[in-house]
Amino acid sequence: MKKIKYIALVLLIASMSCTDMLDESPKSTLTPDNLFETVDDAKAAAMGMYEGLIVSNESPNGNWGVLFPVYGWGIMGTDIWSISVANKGVQSRFSRYSLSAAESQVRSNWTDSYKVINRANNIIAYVNNISASEETINTFLAEAHFIRALCYMDLVQFYGGVPLRLTPTSDIKEDLGEPRATEEATWAQVFADLEFAEQYLPEVTNPGRATKWAAKGLLAKAYLTRGGYPVGNYQEPEWFDKAAKKAYEVISQSGKGVNPTTQGDAGAFKEYGSQFIVSGENSPESLFELQFQEADYGSGWGYRTIAGGKRWDNTDYGNFYAMYGGSVVGSDFALSFNDDDIRFQWSIGPYGLNPKGRIAKPLTQWMPNKHRWESIPGNAWKSSNNAIVLRMADVYLLFAEAANEATGDPNDSQYGMSAYEAINVVRERAQVPVIDDTYLMKDSPFSSVDLLYGMSFQSFKKSDSNYDGRHVYYTGSLQERFSAAVLMERGWELCFERHRWFDLKRTGKLVDFAQNTQIAAMGKLGKDALFDPIDKSEWLNASNEPKKGNQVWPPSGIQDHNIYIPIPDVEIQINPEMSQADQNVGY
Repeated sequence: MKKIKYIALVLLIASMSCTDMLDESPKSTLTPDNLFETVDDAKAAAMGMYEGLIVSNESPNGNWGVLFPVYGWGIMGTDIWSISVANKGVQSRFSRYSLSAAESQVRSNWTDSYKVINRANNIIAYVNNISASEETINTFLAEAHFIRALCYMDLVQFYGGVPLRLTPTSDIKEDLGEPRATEEATWAQVFADLEFAEQYLPEVTNPGRATKWAAKGLLAKAYLTRGGYPVGNYQEPEWFDKAAKKAYEVISQSGKGVNPTTQGDAGAFKEYGSQFIVSGENSPESLFELQFQEADYGSGWGYRTIAGGKRWDNTDYGNFYAMYGGSVVGSDFALSFNDDDIRFQWSIGPYGLNPKGRIAKPLTQWMPNKHRWESIPGNAWKSSNNAIVLRMADVYLLFAEAANEATGDPNDSQYGMSAYEAINVVRERAQVPVIDDTYLMKDSPFSSVDLLYGMSFQSFKKSDSNYDGRHVYYTGSLQERFSAAVLMERGWELCFERHRWFDLKRTGKLVDFAQNTQIAAMGKLGKDALFDPIDKSEWLNASNEPKKGNQVWPPSGIQDHNIYIPIPDVEIQINPEMSQADQNVGY
């Protein structure tokens, strides 16, 4: 069934943002009381919240519609993905860590987030005025708390502590002044909102709207993130305990799991990938998915795919269209997948397109291919591809990470299952070997270290007696090795879904991985790269292995302060409770 179509809400209480407040028009006094009289009024206001997540009043770049999938906020600037070397324009600034406080996309992200927060605040403040049952009113309240938490969770991860606006912005003279809260206080508000939401949201609802399980899953992620770097810095184990317990509630009670794949089937990669295309949207694995409709409510998901122009691939597993991509996948990451991993076969595009069809590309040109198009939209930033905010594979990996941090032993099952059991649900679906103590404690059998993650080029030689399709090995204690393994697993499973930047920041790896990723060269896949499913283990050069290149990875200029985005100068200018002293260090 096609998704709910978000409706534009032309209500003064919903549309105000910081820059709107500067307009010299009669907007300083609002009277929203009479706008909440019926259930239909509340439904319209709720739809306005969702609409605000995907459509911008500030620019063409709605957060979830364009800023995240096209400009790469939360995804690029990592070891996984970047704007290409040649692209030095506006869209490259998140990747290259060159954003400034005056940047329009920074202002857009900030003001669009607070616009949605204000819409949620209006529902929280006035929905009790409608004629409806207590259950109905609590559901609307819970939905508003969920959306507000989602926005504040993004803000605190991008900017650190932010002003906590918890009541409707209705009077410019009185409501703009709000001091910058600490990160701890901002996270506390996220927890409060999600804890309310999980209590009153329904277990099942229409696609695209928040549920109890979405709230619990997001709360588990919030707890985990709070315990990590830089706030908890892994010194407050209670957050990992809370995260493991909450994630297990979703795993054990929601009735949801990962979408299955057929073991050994050549088409298994399509079974995995179907959830990322329009015909497979809102799959049983999905917990919360933002709904897009081509044209006015379209998205940029799938825009940055295979470079080479608007063409289509006619395969045994479906017909997929490609667009000018302008981005590149980190060679270390692309090479790191196990050679049998069906997620590589779906998510990574090691080829380009020309009038004769696919062409094998060198490593410098590998591109994302996860959010594929089944038809080409009229506007490349306005497709019908949904944005998956949370799905069950994410929750299993959240549990695995949290349980390992809380117990120190991935074998410990005190939370209902072990960290090993959780991560292996995801790995078995990907059709790669399961992880256990023996797997983790095995040191690399190869003598050289050539790439990130300790990988050796020797591991790609099928003629080597140690070749088994595995390329990443770990060091340290069992707990440390498992922590590194689950971070890699999150990359392989969730790449290009707006997780990696946050994952690397939480684990303290963002600067290291972004600085040390390489763009390899002198090597490309053989003829099997031209067909689905892709075989990554055959190389077209004399030694049958990839080689190093000398191009600079665009995010490698990251500095320590870049784990935060600059607070937009417009906020400092118009908020009487903030000054330049509140700006993040380095900006």
